[in-house]
Amino acid sequence: MLKRISGMPAGTFGFEAIGKVDDDDVEDTVAPVLRNHIAQGGKVRVLYLLGPRMRKYEADAFGEKVRSVAHHPSAYEKVAVVTDEEWLRPALRVLSVLAPGQIRGFPVSALDAAKSWVSEGFEERGRPLTTP
Repeated sequence: MLKRISGMPAGTFGFEAIGKVDDDDVEDTVAPVLRNHIAQGGKVRVLYLLGPRMRKYEADAFGEKVRSVAHHPSAYEKVAVVTDEEWLRPALRVLSVLAPGQIRGFPVSALDAAKSWVSEGFEERGRPLTTP
């Protein structure tokens, strides 16, 4: 499942993977929040925490996220992926080249730094965030 992270900096969204994550989790939890934000003209700054509470992350869930970015490429400004999973590093490198906006990986020990990075520059734009 994916759970919304509370206490994220202004202008950002955060989601934590817990247990098993599949494409339904992305569609039910992440997609409605981001679609609503994009529909209001917002730019996406999102953090995904794939930490020790995650047991399995199915490939179809990753594919669902990629499809979302493909449908709204100009809406994505920053994506932080916080994980100690080594298998994700090559995928992040590829995505950082192919995807719009900035994508950056962080180790779990740097969660606070990831939150700071994903929110960096938001205040300068002065656009308030509306959340559902």
